[in-house]
Parts: sequence; C-alpha cells; structure tokens
Amino acid sequence: MLETSKDLLYVVIAFSLLWVVIFISWALYYVIQILKNSSKMMKSLRQKMELVDDILKLVKDKLEKTSSHIGVLADSAIKIVGYILEQKRGSRGKKKR
Repeated sequence: MLETSKDLLYVVIAFSLLWVVIFISWALYYVIQILKNSSKMMKSLRQKMELVDDILKLVKDKLEKTSSHIGVLADSAIKIVGYILEQKRGSRGKKKR
C-alpha cells in the first residue's frame, strides 16, 4: 500500500484536508446559527419598536383630544369663577347700603 514516502505524504495530506473540511463545516454551522439567532432578535426588536410606536401614537391622540377638552373646561372654569366673584361683589355692595 505505502510503497514510497510520497504515498505516505498523500495519506497525511488527505487526512489533514479531512480535518480542515470538518473544522470549516463546524465553524460554518455555528456562523449560520449565530446569523439565525440575530435574525430572530432583529425581528423581535422590530416588533417591539412597532409596539412602542403604536403606544406613542395612542398617547399622542389621547393628549390631543384631552387638550381640546381641557381648553373648554378652563374657559368654563374662568367664566364660573368670574360669575361667582361678581355675585360676591354684588352681595357685598347690597349689604353695605
């Protein structure tokens, strides 16, 4: 089988190439797994960012609606307080006379 040292060299080279191919396959498998996990993580992150965006839009809409109501309530409160103050001034003026 091994007639010359050259034949032994070819056997050693073939065995070394086999181990190199096994190592490259093993490394490639782990690189693919890392890329797969990072893809899942990015998908999850994207979903969470969309959820945060939806929540912020909802809060913005609620604040816009509330601010329009607060303006009406503030105007009403100012008018009520003004009316009450006028009533108190009028009742004081009547008592003094």
